[in-house]
Amino acid sequence: MRLALFLTLSAALYGCQESSQLDTGVNRPHPVYTVALSEHSPTMPQGFSGTVQARTEVPIAFQVSGRILKRHVDAGQFVEAGETLFSLDAKDFEQNLEAAKAQLAVAEAELIHAEANLARDSRLIEQNSISQRIFEASLLSKRAAQAQKEVAQAKLRQAEIALQHTSLKATRQGILADVTGMPGQVVTAGQPLGMLADTRELEVEVFLPRSVLPPTEALAHIDDVRIPLKLRETAGAANEHSRTWRVRYQIESSESDLKLGMLVRVNVTVADSPVKVFSVPLAALDERGEGTRVWKIVDRQAQPQAIVVVGVTPISAQIHGQGLKTGDRVIALGTHLLVSGMPVKEYPQ
Repeated sequence: MRLALFLTLSAALYGCQESSQLDTGVNRPHPVYTVALSEHSPTMPQGFSGTVQARTEVPIAFQVSGRILKRHVDAGQFVEAGETLFSLDAKDFEQNLEAAKAQLAVAEAELIHAEANLARDSRLIEQNSISQRIFEASLLSKRAAQAQKEVAQAKLRQAEIALQHTSLKATRQGILADVTGMPGQVVTAGQPLGMLADTRELEVEVFLPRSVLPPTEALAHIDDVRIPLKLRETAGAANEHSRTWRVRYQIESSESDLKLGMLVRVNVTVADSPVKVFSVPLAALDERGEGTRVWKIVDRQAQPQAIVVVGVTPISAQIHGQGLKTGDRVIALGTHLLVSGMPVKEYPQ
């Protein structure tokens, strides 16, 4: 009996010691490397990829429907204004034109007949040989015939214009950036068959992070040549999927070697930001499904801080967030192991 009581007390004491040791391990501060937030200069030059585009790009399309009879050009070909690009089968349009001419001839004959009747009735009304009602009927017939002739003339002009539109011509000089129409293809009015790019005015299209205000001036780099650019157009809103602004820069030099479709490096100096931007190591970013954040040291504990990433370099990220200030200590490594309120011990880098 005494032996059993002794064993029970020994087990209870051992359990208390083990629980005390476990609690000590859980509450033991987790060692972390930290860095102090330093303000990032928002006026540093930044580089982005840009594409040379034509300022004016015109879709080419027929104004009438029909079947393509011949394709006169290919993609990448330079064309002059007025040069024929496509031809439609004009048989139906020629028949419509002949029908319109015949309708006009009928309308003219009816008008001649109505005018003759009116002239006859005018003499008879003076002699009181016909009633006023008959004379007014002749007058209305003449007016109706005149209107029918004008309608036939309008239809004839429409048929002539439609026949002219069976030949699709370039409205300006430029390069055909894309051509899709093929002989035998049936197309509708307004259906795009290609894109005509006017190469007399070229621009550079760049997509900037939506947190960056596009500067008014930039430089395009191709090999060792620097070409000045001037801001011409900015998209009305950032793209919600790519989170970028579409920006177009006008090429200032008319003697540049830039060609349509070339990929260039565009250096911009970002304007001063209305919020403070800080630089942190890339490893300090935590993206575990709750939005991007960093971990601050508050009262020797790790606390998450939501942030917005402004820019990224191979070794660091530029961020801003409400409540961040210069000198705040953030954890630089192992953020995927942290939980809110975890006690930590700093080891500054």
